[in-house]
Amino acid sequence: MKAPDRLTVVHTVLVLFALAIIGKAAKEQLWNHEKWARQGVQQHYEASELPAPRGEILDESGDVLVESRELVQLRIAPKEVRNRKTLVRLMRLAKVDEKYVKQVADGKRAWIEVQPLFLPNDVASITAMVGVHPKPILERVYANSAGIRRIVGRLNPQTGAPMDGIELALDDVLRGDTGRVRVARDKSGKQMQTPGDVDPPAPGRNVTLTINRNLQDICEHALSDAVDSLRASGGDIVVMNPHTGEVLALASRRTDPAAIANTAVTEPYEPGSTLKPFMAAALLDRGLAKPNEVINTFNGEYALDGRVIHDEHKAAALSLADVIKFSSNIGIVRFSSRLTPQQKYETLRDAGFGTATTVTLPGESSGLLRDPTKWSKQSSASVAMGYELVVTPLQLATAYSAIANGGELLEPQIVKQVTKADGTVLYKGSRRVVRRIMSESSALAVQKMLRDVVEGGTSVKADLRTVDVAGKSGTARRTEHGKYVQGAYTASFVGFFPADRPQYVVLAKLDNPKATIYGGIAAGGVTNVVLRAAMAASNASLDLHQLAASVHAPTPDTSAEGRRAAKAKRTADSLQTIADSQAKKIPPAVAADTDPRTGASYVVTLPAVTRLAPVVATVRPVPDVTGLPLRAAVRTLHAAGFRVQIVGGPLGTVEPAAGTAYMPGRVVKLGGGQ
Repeated sequence: MKAPDRLTVVHTVLVLFALAIIGKAAKEQLWNHEKWARQGVQQHYEASELPAPRGEILDESGDVLVESRELVQLRIAPKEVRNRKTLVRLMRLAKVDEKYVKQVADGKRAWIEVQPLFLPNDVASITAMVGVHPKPILERVYANSAGIRRIVGRLNPQTGAPMDGIELALDDVLRGDTGRVRVARDKSGKQMQTPGDVDPPAPGRNVTLTINRNLQDICEHALSDAVDSLRASGGDIVVMNPHTGEVLALASRRTDPAAIANTAVTEPYEPGSTLKPFMAAALLDRGLAKPNEVINTFNGEYALDGRVIHDEHKAAALSLADVIKFSSNIGIVRFSSRLTPQQKYETLRDAGFGTATTVTLPGESSGLLRDPTKWSKQSSASVAMGYELVVTPLQLATAYSAIANGGELLEPQIVKQVTKADGTVLYKGSRRVVRRIMSESSALAVQKMLRDVVEGGTSVKADLRTVDVAGKSGTARRTEHGKYVQGAYTASFVGFFPADRPQYVVLAKLDNPKATIYGGIAAGGVTNVVLRAAMAASNASLDLHQLAASVHAPTPDTSAEGRRAAKAKRTADSLQTIADSQAKKIPPAVAADTDPRTGASYVVTLPAVTRLAPVVATVRPVPDVTGLPLRAAVRTLHAAGFRVQIVGGPLGTVEPAAGTAYMPGRVVKLGGGQ
């Protein structure tokens, strides 16, 4: 076969090359058309994202707790700037950092990103110039309250990603859909002053919480004052509506400035005696005891399973109601021995302990409630006293809500509703019953026991005198590294208010207080402060009309301090009565004369104001003010008619000594405790 000549080879190669070009062109135009179209658009247009504003977070009355604010970051390409002198002047007027101004002026850098961020109106004249590429950034503005910030959470300042709180738990709801804007560029890549193609962002949804901002502020101030004055390492307060499960306030404080967690849901603790009412309810429900049934309490000392159980209130015998009233460890251990370990476990498990409440907050702890198969010989008694299990403040407040509402355990709620930007409601919270944990009759019986605790038991500091409060205190030993620490306690109080028509369940807890360790005094006092402030507030989620039906005449203060104050008041009242009676005996001022025309005598009552005759003061005993606070001691001495001079010495010491007969009006020296 004859080989092709050179010309044929060249022609063949040229034909094949032409076919390849035609094939390539066909492929790019027919099959890769969309790819090259997109690339062309990218070359002629600059696309940038428009951040969507996150939804607002509001309190239950509609006050804004968190909102988004649009800021601008200035990004400048100096080589694109047409009038550099004007840009430099405008940057100085906007108070841009001088180092960025100099970088723009020398024009050596290709790209400059200015910090910090600016409000759009403050740099509007700058962003309108060619060569300036503004980048919109949304910043979250939070309420000033540290407690509110623990609830709502934070965003990462660099990435904008949610870090904790409601911001994290409801990120999908609060986060909107990012928009885009495209701006035309010329052949050299410079931005052209032409209208852009804008795909606007869709804002996030607004979230309304059940938190009442006024009540939250009250709780935070009360907690802060208590932690400081009692020298505690921290504390928590939870306020709930027992009929709806709504969390009205959630305050946490730690002396460690780095602590930012909402410890009311993240840090469990051993509840101590605040758990005793649930043991009482279990006994009543099963017919194993009655409120007035009496049991031997061995004068406050009882040996059981190799250990000795002690009572602060020593008594030979107590009824079940008095076991709760005086927080008898011996009494509750002996009564609850009628329950099997499995029944005790079921009682506490049904109350919600050992299981997360599923409240819409990240990092919630489930606490710990061990199965009876893992209990030791002493566990059954320990559990009855509130040890060997840990609960969060929110769990315990939720369980007490069941006592207050008649026996139903509710799912706690912190989100009231979710709405679109136009107000369309997408979600509305509703009352959710988890289970019934005690009968209504048992709940009513326990309510009465808890009212007695505040009226004359271990928690009188929580008493409001004109409105009944019910509750239970706890003073539990604290552990570190699995061992109990000598002298370290958790002081707590959980109760409801008013006792007859509960609107609040309040839990107050103080960690390791130094001034006093007892829950009834430390935490009960905090509860008293919160309730008084809430009643005085204009809006603290209280139905004042309903509250008025619970107000009664002040109950007498039967404490030693109250009795001394009442005696001093009676003394002052009797002195005033003597002065009033002597004033009435003074005759009116008169003048006698004789009529010169007739010689008849007559009497004229003078119009001048008559001066009262001085009250004759008699000596009286100096009151005993031992044990009274300084102000109360001063008031008592003043009420008895003495002047007071505060001097050095033990608080409550007086000179002359208490009981000494002394003339009113004279000075009594009072020790100020220095």
